[in-house]
Amino acid sequence: MLQQTRVETVVPYYLRFLQAFPDVRALASARQQDVLQAWAGLGYYARARNLLRAARKIVRTGHLPTTAAGWRRIPGVGPYTAAAVASIAFGQDVVALDGNVLRVGVRLLGLQKPTTDPAVRRSVEAALRAVLPPGRAGEFNQALMDLGATTCLPRNPKCGVCPVRPFCAAHARGLAGQLPRRRARRPRPLRQFVAALVRDRRGRVLLVRQSPEGVWGGLWTLPYVEAPSWSRARPALQRLVGVRLQPDGTCWSFEHAFSHFRAHFRVQDVRPDREPRVGRFVRPQHPGLPVPAPVRRLLARLGQERQQRE
Repeated sequence: MLQQTRVETVVPYYLRFLQAFPDVRALASARQQDVLQAWAGLGYYARARNLLRAARKIVRTGHLPTTAAGWRRIPGVGPYTAAAVASIAFGQDVVALDGNVLRVGVRLLGLQKPTTDPAVRRSVEAALRAVLPPGRAGEFNQALMDLGATTCLPRNPKCGVCPVRPFCAAHARGLAGQLPRRRARRPRPLRQFVAALVRDRRGRVLLVRQSPEGVWGGLWTLPYVEAPSWSRARPALQRLVGVRLQPDGTCWSFEHAFSHFRAHFRVQDVRPDREPRVGRFVRPQHPGLPVPAPVRRLLARLGQERQQRE
């Protein structure tokens, strides 16, 4: 949950998640829809799907991996998570490189390249492995993580109170605040989507479940397709819901930032020529399905408007 998400955001989700799935067997036996429902709002939903796959694999094998190599074979587990768990929980002598530790290492060595450079990662890992105290890798890794989180900060590092200042090449050269070098960020491309807002006579809204390949894979959303306008989107949307759709005048829009692109959604209120046989009609205030945060906010707005009319 903490991957690309702040601690204060994660904590309430974490507590609720553990109440719903208190151990690996409970999680492994859960339906994907229930897991996504518990995760809804955190974003990056591939993490939830991988967590479910990981639990099922662990239950099938009958034991938790105890080495970094073993954890790397678990779905969704990368080099950092594997090394962190193997060192902290199982005492394996491996270095765990997260963003904080990489920054500390780059400054200690005085490296002049971004942390995204593979050579930088290799150099930092080799240097830290050389000084790793045998049998205490868990403490060593956590100390480095905390050093980066509290003292060797990305901006305005607190060099005056840093316990490793005497060994820091960046501090000696007056470069601590300038390292690591930053790679120029490419602007995220903007993609256009059109969604259909289909309502029944009771004011319920049609949601369809997204395929794993969709931008919200496995979640329930309004029917949508990638297109620059309603006229371009209409044929594909009609095939998606299986009925003819007539625009009804009202239109909303919202934007959402994904990891690699920005998305602009145009939501067109439509009248179907008959009731669709795909998806589910839900009450906007209480969809009861795993719904991504922007769609949930739109549904809440629709529910409020309906209550005001009534």
